[in-house]
Amino acid sequence: MPVLAQLKRNPLFLGVADNALREVAGVVTRRHFAVGEVVLEQQATGEALHLLVSGSVRVSRVGPGSHGRVMGDVYAPGVIGETAVLGGGERSATVHALSDVETLMLYRTHFEQLLSRHPKMLWNLSSMLVARVTQLNDELIAFGLNTEAALSHILTGQYRQRLAAGVPNPATLPLSTTDIMSRVSASRETVMRVLRKLERQGFLVTTPHCVTLLDPQAIEDVVLEELNAAE
Repeated sequence: MPVLAQLKRNPLFLGVADNALREVAGVVTRRHFAVGEVVLEQQATGEALHLLVSGSVRVSRVGPGSHGRVMGDVYAPGVIGETAVLGGGERSATVHALSDVETLMLYRTHFEQLLSRHPKMLWNLSSMLVARVTQLNDELIAFGLNTEAALSHILTGQYRQRLAAGVPNPATLPLSTTDIMSRVSASRETVMRVLRKLERQGFLVTTPHCVTLLDPQAIEDVVLEELNAAE
């Protein structure tokens, strides 16, 4: 697919004029990453952002006390690395390729120039950041309830991401028990107990490396029920 067509698919460039897209196409650098390869590394200097053209990545962060946690997955078309580029600091998280990944890398210098000349890009970026904050707030609420609500929120959130990205078999999530433990910061025993409960209810099935949602709406309702019970 030509670069211009790939840029038009990215949420950062929705509604952006073709002349601006041609300008972007002239300064981006195409990159490829194999499965498991590090795309961005926490605490490294953030000189460029990456526009995901194909594939998916997993974002993780090591916090105080060297405690690591998976923050989430990002699917093409998407943007990663923009926080450090905007703030002019270090990467806040590490990003690994979950599949073969292709990106278009955009350096800070070019990005700043583009934002100043094409304010629609700035508006799109603001909308993306607002959506991310809203998602984080929802996650914090779910995590404050219990492990079942937190896990249900993560499963349905990833399903919606995959559905929006047009991923084949969006209801089959590439999550192992270890992945889920890292996402919800819970023990293996707790995670397995919740998964078995959801399986008995007919909401999902699990294998060693993935979770397949049989009834995404019912799983999402788990969070709503927990919220209502907490009021």
